[in-house]
Order: sequence, then C-alpha cells, then structure tokens
Amino acid sequence: MITSSLISSVREFAKVDGPMETHQLIANEAGQKISQLLHADPNIVLLGTLLMDCVIGIAIQENRMAEHVSMCQHKAKELLDQDPDITPEEKNNVLACVLEHHGVPKFTTLESEIVCNSDCYRFASVKGFYYSLRYFRQMPDENFISLVKVKFNEKRNCVTLDIVKNELKYQFIAIENYLNLLK
Repeated sequence: MITSSLISSVREFAKVDGPMETHQLIANEAGQKISQLLHADPNIVLLGTLLMDCVIGIAIQENRMAEHVSMCQHKAKELLDQDPDITPEEKNNVLACVLEHHGVPKFTTLESEIVCNSDCYRFASVKGFYYSLRYFRQMPDENFISLVKVKFNEKRNCVTLDIVKNELKYQFIAIENYLNLLK
C-alpha cells in the first residue's frame, strides 16, 4: 500500500536534486488530472512524476544527462525498497513510470503512459514553456534557444494520449510560432 508517509518522504527527496519546483508541480497537477479522467491510480502517478527526474540535478552537475533516466530509476528503487508497506506490484509500476517517462513503443502500464504525458506539460504547454524561459534565461542565447526547441519538440513527440493531444494542440501551435520567430 502506498502510504502518505511514503509520498511525503518522496516529495521531500525530490526537492533536493529534482527539477525546478514549478516544473515538478506542473507535471504533478497534469498527472493527477489525467489519472482521474482515465481512472488510473493517482498515487502511482504522483510517485512517478515525483521520481521521474529525482536526481536530474546530479546528472546535470556530473554531465550525465544521457544517463538521468537510469540514475533516477536506480534512486527510485532505492527509496521504494526502504518502504515496508508498498506492494511489489506498486513498486514495479512506479519504476516503470520512471523508466518510461520519455516514451516507449508500448507502455507497461496506464500509469507509466500518464507520467510520460504529464512530463510533456513541463516544456510543451504554454505554462511549462514560460517557466522554462524564466529558468534558463541565464544561458547564452544560442544555447538557450537550441535547448528550448529541442525540449519542446522532444516532449511534443512523446504525447500519446488523445486527451493530452486535444488539450495541448493549440498550445503547441502557439509555442511553435514563438520559436519560429526566434530564427
């Protein structure tokens, strides 16, 4: 069983080396909304969105971004293994959410697909894109523009759920138009 104690401890841990707090909140809110609409387990989705990038700060510092998914999965497993109440099925589902949050040809669970789609809101929704602009504003312009274009296209291409496609379709157009003006 996923307890409030586990959720609280994972929330606290994710604040340390995870993504910027606003981006984490965007993904969490999207995940909760989608899990409710699709009748998925909201606790699995919450843990997935909290843990999917839980050590991304370390990956960035160590110049290991390409490895961040496996690093996060390893840390998530370590954290979940410490909890005596979580079932093996729940643990495996959360770990699938972490491992598959950048998309896969076939998702292991509905929750992992929801987490992947929730992650897309961080860069491919107007709100998430706006916070990306604020967060990365200290970068040199060329690097910054390249990064936001890459992240936007990466996340837009990961959207698999019709409900998300429908919600974000006009936001995709707005962001794409904005990025085209930066050429």
